[in-house]
This record gives sequence, structure tokens and C-alpha cells, in this order.
Amino acid sequence: MPLAIKRVTLDDLDAVVPLFDAYRRFYSQPTDEARGRRFLEARLLAQESVILLACEDGIAAGFTQLYPMFSSVRTGRLWVLNDLYVSAHARRGGVGRALLDAASDFARADGAVGIVLETTRDNATARALYRAAGWEEADTQWYSLAFAPSALAPHDELVFSYGTLQHVDVQRRLFGRSFVGTADALPGYRMDWLEERDAAAVDASGVVRHPVVQATGDAADRVPGLVLRLSAAELERADAYEAGDYRRVRVRLVSGLEAWLYEAA
Repeated sequence: MPLAIKRVTLDDLDAVVPLFDAYRRFYSQPTDEARGRRFLEARLLAQESVILLACEDGIAAGFTQLYPMFSSVRTGRLWVLNDLYVSAHARRGGVGRALLDAASDFARADGAVGIVLETTRDNATARALYRAAGWEEADTQWYSLAFAPSALAPHDELVFSYGTLQHVDVQRRLFGRSFVGTADALPGYRMDWLEERDAAAVDASGVVRHPVVQATGDAADRVPGLVLRLSAAELERADAYEAGDYRRVRVRLVSGLEAWLYEAA
């Protein structure tokens, strides 16, 4: 079977995640497939990246991930080829070149004004591949400012919000920041309203009438909402906010993601 390249969907993550984990290990990161899966799921759900997967004889051989960017000078979209990895068993077989060509074909078809990537000066093998594929080496050099991991909150807890946690003012009161949530839906539930809400929660939210979901068992019933990514400390604050009237449980959403849900206690 010839080499095949396809655009990745959530259904392809089982094939991509091991490659992504190997790619991160190449850059001295500890193995963590669960973390990699959450990251890729979030990018795909938010339509923040495009991933292309190469398969040989039905076996995943490599991938590339592109992120969108814009050029003010050229007044158009650019694509950043941020990740490119070929599995050890498939190297020197043209997989890397095929992924590069597929990425440039995608960017061109998307109407972009160009596609860019960055690599180190001492990566002679990669630089030779890029030049052979028609990429031009620029004289300019990218600069970066890295932040220590301790300075960043590990936003690894997914919470499905159908009520007041979606409100920006509530988020800022509880967490000191607002979130960019991802639209999703909860199957097998319907929306209802609490007759009476905990007074402290009413004070915190500024909302008197609070919704609640009830399980119906009917997959046709769906409750729309947002998936929010919280740190462990923020999840504790959400627990305190929802305490008394709600309990936190794990659910699977229409997208296939698993998330925390606050349902009636």
C-alpha cells in the first residue's frame, strides 16, 4: 500500500498520540501520552491547528502540525509548520518530504500567503530536507522568551459548564481570570432550574436563578455548554462555589471528551 496522508480528526488520535509523545521526547520532555492527548484534543476542538498524518501500509509513520498566523506586511494568512516527526521505522523513506509537500499544498489551497518553519542552525539533516523541498532559508532569526513551567498553571482539568461558570464576571470573581471555552454538548440530560440556591453562591455569582441538569437516559436530549480548562486549584474553588447544591461527576460529551460536570446533589 502506498504512503497515504490525511488530515487528522478526533477519531485519529490513537494513531497520532504515540508519535506526538515520541516527538516531545526527542525535545527532552518526559513521556506523557495522556497530556499529549489532552493537548491535541483541545487544539482540534478549538480549530487552533491542523494535523496531517502519514501512514505506510496502514501504520502511522509520521505527522506534522500547523498553526495559523497572519502577516501584517503581506496582509494575509500564514501557516507555521511547528511540528514534524517521522517514526524511526519509516525514516529515509521519503515520509518527511511527503509531509512537507502535503503541508505546503494545504496552506496554498487555504489561500495563505506562505508557510514558515524554524529549525536550529546545526540541524544539517533537516535543513537539507527543507532546501530540497524548495524552502528558502531566511537571513532573519526568530527570537523567543520562554517561561519557566512553575510560572504557568497546569490547566489540565476539563469542566463542562452549562450555567453561571460560563459568565465572564463569575469567572473573574472566582478565579481572577476569564476563559476561552470550547462549545460542546452533554447528551442524555435536560436543563432544569434550582428552586432555591445557596446564598453564598448567589452572592458570588450575582445570579439568583441557577440552572441544573437532570439525566434522562435519552441520547437525543442534549444540553449545550462550554468546556473550560481549569487548574487543580481553580477546580477546588469551583467545588467550593458549587458546594451544597451540586456534586461533581465525570461525563462524556458529544465531542467524545471526558469532563467534570456539576449535577444536582
